[in-house]
Amino acid sequence: MNRIESVYINDDNNDISRWNIIYPNYLNKKKKIKEGRKININFCVPDPSVHEISLACKELNIPCVIEQNKCYPRDWLVEGRVRIKIPIIENGKTNKFALMRQIGSKLQTIKTNVDYNTSINQNNLTKKKKEKDKDKKKKKKT
Repeated sequence: MNRIESVYINDDNNDISRWNIIYPNYLNKKKKIKEGRKININFCVPDPSVHEISLACKELNIPCVIEQNKCYPRDWLVEGRVRIKIPIIENGKTNKFALMRQIGSKLQTIKTNVDYNTSINQNNLTKKKKEKDKDKKKKKKT
């Protein structure tokens, strides 16, 4: 049984079987083209997750659905995929690869924010640990 998590659907037609699929390897900076990366490395991020991809789609107003229990055929250890519906734009070309470049650019900002918040949390934890160590040393001296 496939578990489908609806993240962002803004559409009357909910037949997701016709939507395009994006696996995390398509946007993974650590993968080579032979290993499944689909776009230029300048638009990729290291180890994207399906939740980050869906968040980027939500910010770009692209309807998407996460399918958590699906695996990438080339690398079956990578779980999850995102189904997206390519929006219809009257004046302009929109295809899957153009959307993946937009999603990759948005992922770079998302990853930067996540990494920045993680480093702040790590700094706060090390400061607290140093304070505890100082308190322990003071107690030992007395």
